[in-house]
Amino acid sequence: MIMSGSREATIQAIQGVDIHGTIFYDLVYAHAGEEGQPRRARVGQESIYPGARPGDAVRVSYMMNVVIDVRRAEASPHD
Repeated sequence: MIMSGSREATIQAIQGVDIHGTIFYDLVYAHAGEEGQPRRARVGQESIYPGARPGDAVRVSYMMNVVIDVRRAEASPHD
């Protein structure tokens, strides 16, 4: 369990979801070194960078084991 912090990962799949006019993204991703153990998360449009796609290297931030932010790996988690 990841209480808080961030880890490097790769997006394996991403799908936009419209729920009553609000856009969310369903992600399938794997942390570096755990490629055989994909994880899933649903994040709001404000929590992921525009144009995210499978194969992107990202930094996934967590709070209480919940994904709160997904950024390109090159970006600082404090941008």
